[in-house]
Amino acid sequence: MPNIVHYLTTLDTHWTGRKLGFTCHTGDLSWDELIAWVQEAERLGYSAFCTTEESGKDAFAVLAVLARETKTISLGTAIVNFYSRTPTLLAMSARSIHDLSGGRFGPFGLGAGGIGFMQRGHGIVVEKPLARAKETVAIVRGLLTQKKFSYDGQWFKPNDFHLREGPIGEAAPPIWLAGLGPKMVGTAAEVADGVIANWLTDESLAEYRGLIKNGAESAGRDPSDVQIATLLMTCVDPNDEGAIFAARRGIAFYCASEHYLHIADLCGLGGDARRVKAAWEERDFDRATGLVSDELLDKFCLVGTPEKNAERIQWLFANGVYPIIYPLPRRERMVEDHHSVLEQVSRWAQVMEAASPDH
Repeated sequence: MPNIVHYLTTLDTHWTGRKLGFTCHTGDLSWDELIAWVQEAERLGYSAFCTTEESGKDAFAVLAVLARETKTISLGTAIVNFYSRTPTLLAMSARSIHDLSGGRFGPFGLGAGGIGFMQRGHGIVVEKPLARAKETVAIVRGLLTQKKFSYDGQWFKPNDFHLREGPIGEAAPPIWLAGLGPKMVGTAAEVADGVIANWLTDESLAEYRGLIKNGAESAGRDPSDVQIATLLMTCVDPNDEGAIFAARRGIAFYCASEHYLHIADLCGLGGDARRVKAAWEERDFDRATGLVSDELLDKFCLVGTPEKNAERIQWLFANGVYPIIYPLPRRERMVEDHHSVLEQVSRWAQVMEAASPDH
């Protein structure tokens, strides 16, 4: 078994400083709409498009198309699950997008995937996610960095194997793990280059820092080498009832997941989140949406004034967190709202850039 730490990359300045990534549900936009949207983000100065997957477009098909339709922006995942693809297939996909994009693939965000989606959509029972994460990261990294690779794992046993086009080597993309529960965050700190920590607040960031410190030090690593990223849910117009409803619906969807309740508890909003979860599980989605309190909405979504939202982004920058903007669009204005969110957040970030002591 290889020394995992030996292959860990150091932090790339591409993911630190005043940089913004962005994501979306790719199934909400047509191919032409998605391409035009990402091209506009590239023009606005966003550093990376990080595709999700779920039940929308295949993540690597999206990145392959965008690799030919963009010039400078990084193209990554946040996230693809590590149950429906083998680690070797994930490494092959990474190598393909790396080549198609001229080395612009990354970050490589991996995770267990939503339990509901995995079970209902794939018919896969999510078992032993921590061990699966460690094994996946080790094999993917090994294949992307070594000319020959073997691993005697619990699920996978590649033997003296190599990618036909060779490893990427030192330019291999950073591997980030999606981590919500304390154990997965600690695992990410042990074996990955970063952790994607959603619903990031003062309270949860403090816990994440402690978990990362313990996990990294147990593996002989410097905790500062572990990048923290977060999906930043964004309301398109806090003064519009339809936009607020869309934002509440987005929050309700995540409240329905057991993994997010711990974070709500840290913020003193566990009771609010559990009421939403109960209604969602009864498939009364509109009632669940209505139960999303103003406190939940304000805590976990950019839904304030431009000044307040800019301050939130500045707080993330100041704490070394890489924000990945996540629009919550109105269904009747799907395309317009995707563009509007990117334009607004770009302006907020520029305001903070101008106010920075370095400028």
